[in-house]
Amino acid sequence: MSTGASIMYKLVSSSGLTALVCIACAGACAGTVRSRDVYRNETQKLLETRNDRLKSCYSEALKTDAQAAGSVTVHFVVEKKTGAVTNAKVDPDKSTAPEALVHCLLDAIAGLRLDPPDANEGQATFTYDFHQQPPSA
Repeated sequence: MSTGASIMYKLVSSSGLTALVCIACAGACAGTVRSRDVYRNETQKLLETRNDRLKSCYSEALKTDAQAAGSVTVHFVVEKKTGAVTNAKVDPDKSTAPEALVHCLLDAIAGLRLDPPDANEGQATFTYDFHQQPPSA
């Protein structure tokens, strides 16, 4: 039997789907390279490239506090033309994870770039849940 670190992504809305919460184009989105759904999905895939790093951070947090758990809701911008993830800010009213996980998450998404970039700026909100997986048989 073993337990492991788990990171889950979830919608803040009530639909219950596992996905990026919201990414909306600034302006009317006319002439975009990506549709809204494609933009959202590709941004989610970009964030998922940091899953191993986040799992490592969570494993470290569990060494300090065996009960460490919680969520982090982060808002950020995907810049048009460059695709850079910028202005990442944690929503303290919707975040319950230990401070070390919050900082780790912000460090992990720093420097990400959507490639190719889009003609429109994206506004995104994403929630990460950190919890231990139940023991496996």
